[in-house]
Amino acid sequence: MFPTFSRSLWLLLAIASLCAPAVYGQQQAALSELSVLPKPSSSSTTVSENPAIAISLAVFSTYPSETLLDACGNTEAIQECIEDTIAPEAFISTLITKSWFTEIKPFGNESDYELLIANVAKQGETLNPNKKLSAELSEEPSKEPSKEKHFTELTLQWRGIEIDSLVIASQVNSNEASTEKAIEPLVSWYKHATENGLFTPTFLYRALNASDYAEHLSVPESLGDFTRLDTQLYPDPFKGSITRYTHPSFEDALVDVTVYPILAKLDTNAPSNKASTADTSTENSARTDALLHQQLDEDWNKADHVANARNLILSQAQPISAFNVKGFANGWRLALKADSPVDDPIFATTYVFTRNDKIVKVATTFPSDFSDDLANELIAHITVPEESMLMQQVRAMLK
Repeated sequence: MFPTFSRSLWLLLAIASLCAPAVYGQQQAALSELSVLPKPSSSSTTVSENPAIAISLAVFSTYPSETLLDACGNTEAIQECIEDTIAPEAFISTLITKSWFTEIKPFGNESDYELLIANVAKQGETLNPNKKLSAELSEEPSKEPSKEKHFTELTLQWRGIEIDSLVIASQVNSNEASTEKAIEPLVSWYKHATENGLFTPTFLYRALNASDYAEHLSVPESLGDFTRLDTQLYPDPFKGSITRYTHPSFEDALVDVTVYPILAKLDTNAPSNKASTADTSTENSARTDALLHQQLDEDWNKADHVANARNLILSQAQPISAFNVKGFANGWRLALKADSPVDDPIFATTYVFTRNDKIVKVATTFPSDFSDDLANELIAHITVPEESMLMQQVRAMLK
């Protein structure tokens, strides 16, 4: 029977989040069904009827592109297209009023997602021809408002990389306020964004040519008595994917498997760590070992910070040690224990391996006596994506 290790969830949550660089305050959950790193009972949290997209969106005014100028120039008369016929502030205030996103940061530079807006209209397009004729004839101007045609380009970037762009033509009344003129193009863009999932990890990974975890990640449906609950993408391709396994009898017993790219040049001297014959080398290079040790050191530091905040004493139940799955991978193991003056000890065990260009991290909420067999089984049956075009480009820029 699997033993109960009460209150161990927090320790797993503390250490399992250190997969890659921070997400700069962005949301953690990639799917609505399950938070990537949920608090207890978070799966039953009620979702509002029209929830905002959980991101911080920086908004900037920008120069019109050739595409936008061409769209403006392809209308009837040959006239110069003038910029910012709808004021940038009008777009920003409208986005804030609509509450489509959890945060709008005008001209901010700390958000992953940035929306660049350019707007043009033809010179003289905003002048009502009836008014112009009436002025020439010294007649009373027509009270009926004229129509204005505007062209708005909305370009979405993620950390400075363009992932989507759309030009929208809108026709509005000339007597409308600038904020009213901004509504039509923004509503059209928001519909485009939601229908195409522009702010989902799936779209982001595809747009950046990151690894396709849905297609090329294969994990077992069960590990011993544990069953796979879900596999999700982090909203950051450098954090990769996380798979959670749960136990049918013990809700605090969890296994999280995180797969994410190595954020360094690949060690060509190290074995590939693909499943192979028993001839697979049992020695990792010093560089690969140092990389894996770094992952565990970061986990230790995070867990230590959380333990101090909860008045717990954190220690290593066992020293960091090599953990080899013969014929498949050579990795390392970190076993942690947190003692409380009033409650039972809390345990967590983490294993790290390399496979292709990825790090595979297995984190459990129980001692290694119970998790070693699960780590062995997992590594023997996991398949991870090959190096992505994104990571090839990133590593080409690394020294």
